[in-house]
Amino acid sequence: MTPTPGLRAFGLAAAFVLAAGTLPAKAQTYPSKTIVIVVPSAAGGPADVAIRAIAEPMSQALGQQIVVDNMAGAGGTLGMARVARAEPDGHTLLIHQNGFAIAPALYKTLPFNTEKDFVAAGMVNRSHLIWAGRKTLAPNTFAEMVAWMKGPGKPAKVAHPGVGTLGHLQTTMLIKGIGTDVSMVPYRGIAPAIKDLLGGHVDMAQIGAAVASAQVKSGSLKIFAVGAEKRDPLFPDVPTYVELGYKGMDKPFWHALFAPAKTPRPVLERINAALQTALADPKVLEAYKRTFVQAYPKDQQSLAAVQKYVLDEIAFWGKVVRDNNITVE
Repeated sequence: MTPTPGLRAFGLAAAFVLAAGTLPAKAQTYPSKTIVIVVPSAAGGPADVAIRAIAEPMSQALGQQIVVDNMAGAGGTLGMARVARAEPDGHTLLIHQNGFAIAPALYKTLPFNTEKDFVAAGMVNRSHLIWAGRKTLAPNTFAEMVAWMKGPGKPAKVAHPGVGTLGHLQTTMLIKGIGTDVSMVPYRGIAPAIKDLLGGHVDMAQIGAAVASAQVKSGSLKIFAVGAEKRDPLFPDVPTYVELGYKGMDKPFWHALFAPAKTPRPVLERINAALQTALADPKVLEAYKRTFVQAYPKDQQSLAAVQKYVLDEIAFWGKVVRDNNITVE
């Protein structure tokens, strides 16, 4: 049974109280050895790029070496399991994205309890997805696209980067909101999906702003909507899903740092502070700008705010997964 917001808040408060009084000696000497940050996906992916941009300035702030360890497999749950079982002393951390919040509802069984075995140490960055179509599509606006999708000779072929991914869930929500049938085409990641979109083998897909910007400028893709709270300066004439009346479609693609649940509060605070130092580094900001992501706002980075955000994401995406009967064995 999913915990109520009140129970989750009580559990969070209790966890912080316990953490504050746990292992005080270790907290005072943290970090005392190399810090390993587990990336539960392959090298070169978004999470890998996100953490490697901040690893060096975080290392300098903490006074210890940081090693990035890629551990792909099982939709990210292998890396999650490793960190869940790690010593809760802040020396083994996890960087993850929305998949962290989606996993509890997506998988029937997991070797850990996402809400009980982890604690958020800070948000890293965020970006948004954009609804794009092949350049040969007849419609040029969102309204025209909806009419086209509901017209004769369909269903439209819609690509997504894999079952249970943010792209898949947002696409599912959008299609449900539009109220039409489509042919969903799953891929192993967004790169092959974009390749087929550019080749005209599929009609539409949710893609990142970086890819969308380059392809729209070259005339290779059309875009119809932006999955952000407000219009993207890159596409000032393209409406947001919020403007179009589609709820929940402004959810960002985010990365966050996590630690084993019993990590002492003072250790979490040191990690959080080092993360903020790294995110303020001009080189980091420039690196993120090049990949069209934003460093997470400092005023939303308290441990309590971060943990609440993650718990809210677990509740939100869990409902989307259950309402649409999406599962992965």
